[in-house]
Amino acid sequence: MTANTVFFITGVSGTGKSTIGERVASELGLVFEEGDSYHPAANVEKMSAGIPLEDADRWDWLTHLNKIAKDHLANDKSAIISCSALKASYRAILCEGMGEGMGEELTGRQAEEKTSPLAKGVQSNVRFIYLHGSTDTISQRLKQRQHFFVGDDMLKSQFSTLEVPTKDEAFIVDVTQSVDEVVATCKAFICSVTEAT
Repeated sequence: MTANTVFFITGVSGTGKSTIGERVASELGLVFEEGDSYHPAANVEKMSAGIPLEDADRWDWLTHLNKIAKDHLANDKSAIISCSALKASYRAILCEGMGEGMGEELTGRQAEEKTSPLAKGVQSNVRFIYLHGSTDTISQRLKQRQHFFVGDDMLKSQFSTLEVPTKDEAFIVDVTQSVDEVVATCKAFICSVTEAT
């Protein structure tokens, strides 16, 4: 790999962000960060009670993940970070200050008011991988496992909040494929990006 890049693996809960991210990172020798593990205690308490997070709950968390991404780049490392990143404004915070056109520092409220122009996909040090699945597909998956963050109401809230990225904003992967196929697709994309930059 010739260029250090941070790849945010995104999507609603149940799409397999952690499973896919860990496997891809392990097989490519990259650092993996589980974004949910950085939620402050207050957020965890709300989610555990089945209370959806509001934007105000997310700003500090997203800013912290942005700092983690920058730290990995500063240490000359590529990384994969799992994060739902449901809105364009959330994705703007995650990649601010990393690459062309991303030098302007936005606070959470500023990002909400001014969506960063991610569509060109020219950020030199950050890429988004969006794991896509229908409400029915994800609901069935969640019913097969225990997850202290997500119930039916939480999943509905996530889909209502979701602003699906365009193909110019993110590399989109269909999660109805097998895990092996999703991993292989993500690996091929990451290798194409790092070898091309």
